[in-house]
Amino acid sequence: MPKLPEDQHITYQLQYRKCGKSTCSTCKNGFGHGPYWYAYWREGTKLRSGYIGKTQPEGISTTLASKAAERVLSHSEKALVNAAVKTEY
Repeated sequence: MPKLPEDQHITYQLQYRKCGKSTCSTCKNGFGHGPYWYAYWREGTKLRSGYIGKTQPEGISTTLASKAAERVLSHSEKALVNAAVKTEY
């Protein structure tokens, strides 16, 4: 896990990632790998991010983690529907 700043606001987000392998069935047939937790913070004008992993970060309530999971699934499902619509035409 990256060293996170202690004096700044940190935003946590769940994300799926594509590995880029052409033979990967997880990426071809689904959302990708994950979901994984990422942390975001600012250093001056630059937005920094760090990989946290599959486990929920300390200090994040179960309620917030559940909402984040619902949000990432909702966005991923919309992306799959949009991809399916594009391939039909």
